[in-house]
Amino acid sequence: MSRNSEKINIINQSTYQQINKKDDEDLPTTSTPRSSKYKNKHRKPEQQASLLDFVVKPRPSQRQIKARKIRKPHLTITRSSHILSKPKGKTRLDPKTKVSKLKKSVRCYRTLKRTKREVAEGEAEEVVGNCPAIHEELNSVEQHVQELSLNEPISEVDTQPKDINSIHSRRFRSYCDNCTRPRLKELSIQLLKDLDRFQKRAFAKNEIKARAHARLVVGFREALARLRINKVKLLLLATDCEICPGESGLDETIEGLKFQCQQQKVPYCFPLVRRELSYALHKRAQISCVAILDFDGTNAIYADLLNEIEDARAEYMRRVAS
Repeated sequence: MSRNSEKINIINQSTYQQINKKDDEDLPTTSTPRSSKYKNKHRKPEQQASLLDFVVKPRPSQRQIKARKIRKPHLTITRSSHILSKPKGKTRLDPKTKVSKLKKSVRCYRTLKRTKREVAEGEAEEVVGNCPAIHEELNSVEQHVQELSLNEPISEVDTQPKDINSIHSRRFRSYCDNCTRPRLKELSIQLLKDLDRFQKRAFAKNEIKARAHARLVVGFREALARLRINKVKLLLLATDCEICPGESGLDETIEGLKFQCQQQKVPYCFPLVRRELSYALHKRAQISCVAILDFDGTNAIYADLLNEIEDARAEYMRRVAS
């Protein structure tokens, strides 16, 4: 018998049915794709696959992702709430208020001046005489003032004889050494507004980087801290700071700031009053001191302001000499 004989292909009926049954089981029951990516999408047999299931969305490039992150709505920050962050460490139920030495001396001087004025006017003489608590308060205030070496009496400070030709007044104190010219005011306000706008924009983008590279700081304490590490490029002081003589008082602090600026050759000027400084920086509280740390972007205004400061100081020296 040859190898090509047909007798080898003959099978019985039961074997033929088993083969047919096996072929039917191997055939797919539904028209759903067998890919593991799409098998969960078409679990029911009535759901048919469409061409949209096989469309692959292109992945955005790194440049598009970075541009989408930068493209954010412009944030208008009207208050200083963006500077506040979550405090570290313990949180007390009754937190202790920390008062600086300068603030203590200012408060003490205000209290003493107010009590002296009331006694001088005669409004509270009977109340003070009848109430020992007020007597004790007055004595403690006077004792604290003596510790701060406030040896000048209030009457002499308030009632100093004014010279007719003197250019100093309550709004232009004696520590100022330059005249307040209109051009000087205009340049100072423009510089503060631009730097404040740059700083708020930086805080809106990345607060951590903006804190590390601040454009300006406000207050005597912040200005003194930046002066110690030679970071100040320009110091702006108000012309109408409150009178507070004595050790660690306001007058001594201003003189110390002027001395450090002269030692480090940092330009300083007295262009505006406290209220005008607060308006320029959109603050509610009055501002006495502003230290400028970085003036990039306002180089032309900064150069014009330095020239104007020299002219204003020369004019002040002429007026004082005459």
